[in-house]
Amino acid sequence: MKFFGRHTRIFALLLLSAVSFSFSLGFDASVKQSFRYGPNLSWSVMGNTPFVWGQWLPQLEGSLRYTWLEPIGLLDYGAPMEKSPTFLRMEGALELSPFFAGYEAGLGLRPFKTNPQVEVGTIYRSYLYLLSNQEMVTVDAVEGGRIAETWNADYIVDNIWGEDDEFDYAQLFDLYVKIEYFLPKNSFIGFNMHYILSDISTDFEGKSYDYKINMPVFSRDFVLDFELYGMFSFNKNIAALFESSYYRTGTLRNGNTVEKEALSYMMAKIGPLFSWKDGMRSLTFELGFWKRKEDRFYDGNLGQEFIAQLKYQGYFSFPIHQNVR
Repeated sequence: MKFFGRHTRIFALLLLSAVSFSFSLGFDASVKQSFRYGPNLSWSVMGNTPFVWGQWLPQLEGSLRYTWLEPIGLLDYGAPMEKSPTFLRMEGALELSPFFAGYEAGLGLRPFKTNPQVEVGTIYRSYLYLLSNQEMVTVDAVEGGRIAETWNADYIVDNIWGEDDEFDYAQLFDLYVKIEYFLPKNSFIGFNMHYILSDISTDFEGKSYDYKINMPVFSRDFVLDFELYGMFSFNKNIAALFESSYYRTGTLRNGNTVEKEALSYMMAKIGPLFSWKDGMRSLTFELGFWKRKEDRFYDGNLGQEFIAQLKYQGYFSFPIHQNVR
C-alpha cells in the first residue's frame, strides 16, 4: 500500500515545481554581482519540469547557504568582488527537496589574479533519502530487465513513498576545478570539472537513484561532471545565460561479466536572468534539452527531452566594513 495514489503523486510533483516557479540547478551567475568579501548569506528555490511527462523527473530544491570569502590581498570585508577576484572560499549549506534533505560543506581556493582564473576546491555532501530511494536495473539483461524500464519518471512516481521504503543515507565527496574567463560588462564564460565519489547506505543490490543529477548510481560509484557555462550582461539588471552539462557514472566488471553499465546524459539550457536591488535578488528562466548517450537506455519521445526551469535567488550581505590590514 502506498501513502499516495499515482495520480496524486504526479500532481503533487508538478504542483511543487509550479510553486517553485512563483518563488525560484546549474551555476550561480548572480553571485558575481551579489557576493562581498567576508560573510554572505544566500537562499534559493529552483524547480524544473518536462514539456511532456514520462521520462524526466521534475525537480524542486530549496537551499540556504552561508559563504565566507577571505580576500587574498589588501581588501576590505564588505567590499564587492572586483573583476578578477582572488579569495579563499569557505561555505556550508542546507538543502531540502521532496526526495531528500541534507547539508554540504566546501572549501575552494582562487589564488591567481589573472584572466582566465582558476579555482580548485572540494565539497562534502550528506543526504537522507525521504522514503524515496529506488532500486534500479544495473545492466540490460533478458532476465534482469532493461535500464530504460526503471530510469524514467513513471517508474519513480509509481514506487516512491511506500510503506516499505526506508530512510537511506548518501555521502558524496566532490573534487572540482573551475576555469573562468571574464569579458567586458560583467560577462564571463567558464568551464567546470567535477569528480564525485558517491557512497549510499542501502540494502539494494542494484543501483540507487541520485535525485540531484536525476540518474541511477551504484551504492559505491563515481560521477564525472563537465560543465560549460556563461553569462552575457546587457545592463546591470538583464543578462543572458547558457549552461551545458555532461554526466557519466562508472562501470563495474567481474572478469568478462559487466555487473554495472556506465550511464551518461547531456543537457543544455539557455535563458534570461533578471536582477534587482543591486543584484541582491534574481530570477532566472531557462529552456533546456537533455539526451542520453545510449538510445537503448531511453524509451521516450522527442517532446519528453525538453524542460523548463525557474530559479529565484536572494542574498544578504552583512553590514561589515573592516579593513583586513
